[in-house]
Amino acid sequence: MIISTPRITLRDFEPADRAAFVAYQMDPRYRRLYDMDDYPDRANELFDLFVFWRGEGPRRNLQLGVFDSVTNRLCGSAGLRERPEDQGTAVFGIELAPSDWGRFRIALDVTACLLEHGFNTLRLRMIVGDTASGNQRVEKLARWFGARIIDRRDGPEWMRARGWQEVDWALTRDEWQQSDQRRRVTTARF
Repeated sequence: MIISTPRITLRDFEPADRAAFVAYQMDPRYRRLYDMDDYPDRANELFDLFVFWRGEGPRRNLQLGVFDSVTNRLCGSAGLRERPEDQGTAVFGIELAPSDWGRFRIALDVTACLLEHGFNTLRLRMIVGDTASGNQRVEKLARWFGARIIDRRDGPEWMRARGWQEVDWALTRDEWQQSDQRRRVTTARF
């Protein structure tokens, strides 16, 4: 699986990508954001899960590495994960490595690529996501693409300790197809 723009390449993780993935997952800034301990096996287990998903048939979970198209440097990870209880719906997730935080254009490209793939190739009817209310970058990204906030609720302890909530958002295929943002990003990048 490869999806490319002039700025980024989304592709399946390969064994050679493990070290870069674990490195950004273990970055103190990343661990502090998610209130994680120094448990290096967590990142390795997550990487193994992504590689396992790659081999599923039919493929229900798509988790791809985000790579700089010019340098092939790993910038993060993003995916669409099937929601078995709600057929036709997938959960969108994106994370950038701390060294790429603030690079909003990368996040725009990744999101546009996965929304296009999800709605047009996978024929999803809805893409949903959730984030911590304190993660304003992701909330801003969801709003930019026209997603609606559908719920706010108490999140896990690490969110509550910071006074944050978990924010759920949703975007339907029709909303995406009619979006001015879709026309802007797909005309400029695809």
